[in-house]
Amino acid sequence: MSEEQYAFYLPVLQKEEDSFTAQTKGDKIFPVSLDKINDLVKELSDFQLDTIELHITGVAKTGSLTELIIGAEGQAGMKLILNKKQQEEEQ
Repeated sequence: MSEEQYAFYLPVLQKEEDSFTAQTKGDKIFPVSLDKINDLVKELSDFQLDTIELHITGVAKTGSLTELIIGAEGQAGMKLILNKKQQEEEQ
């Protein structure tokens, strides 16, 4: 048996003057990996990742690959919950 694989995609937003909106027709998607999310969190050195909530709007399965479409804000989306890192006690 082959190992199950997952791919995550975020909707591409369209910039209109000073705001961004999700496309409604012919939505484009952008692949994102959990490694990239972890890299983002590492940049916030005073915080640690507590929870990731994925609001899935679509899924496709091909063999051992499951592709998950994460919705845009207001429709669905992704929520990262960060907690302030605890100061390590000095030894």
